[in-house]
Amino acid sequence: MFHSKQSEWNWNRIPWIVGKDFTAPTCAICHNALLVDTEGDVVAERSHDFGARLWVRIFGLIYSHPQPKSGQTFIIKNKDGLPLPTTFHGETATEFLLTDDDREDRKQKMRQVCSACHGPTWVSGAFAKFHSTIAEADRMVKIATRLMQNAWDDGLADPSNPFDESLEQRWTVQWLFYANSLRYGSAMMGPDYTTFKNGWWNLTKNLQGMKDSIAIKSALKK
Repeated sequence: MFHSKQSEWNWNRIPWIVGKDFTAPTCAICHNALLVDTEGDVVAERSHDFGARLWVRIFGLIYSHPQPKSGQTFIIKNKDGLPLPTTFHGETATEFLLTDDDREDRKQKMRQVCSACHGPTWVSGAFAKFHSTIAEADRMVKIATRLMQNAWDDGLADPSNPFDESLEQRWTVQWLFYANSLRYGSAMMGPDYTTFKNGWWNLTKNLQGMKDSIAIKSALKK
């Protein structure tokens, strides 16, 4: 829609009038532009922070988690002392992340943007599907992490560097590429990405590959 309609848009108006100055979503429209309805009422305030309307960080390390309070993400430490917002078991580094109230406020801001163009049933359905995708992706990452932890415990891999062996790299791909890609695809309504292009298919296939690799390593060890 953007590529076919952009020549008809009013790129110079501030604020942008929903449905008049533009008729399709873009990065700026959804995330940081000043938007008003046809009556001049503010739909969303302008911001230079592209995360201002985001409540969940879908590019998880290693699971999805609340957005960080600060853009200085290098200060984050989980309870295991690692520079990650979650532990391998899924516990979040809450002191560095948004509170539940802050998350709800941001979520409502994004809902307002969506609702400017879409009906309430569509918006509710899109949010429900998105959160369901997040939960299922995290669950599959947790399964892979348990397999990896068992491999470390059983001496099938060396945990001193959790990223340098083939099994560990399969585990890393599970959350860094596949889980993150399908969450992003769901957020951006790209079903092909969510399903096939680093999505559900790859996530499931890689998980089975981890199981097979562990079975072979266990058999060889015996």
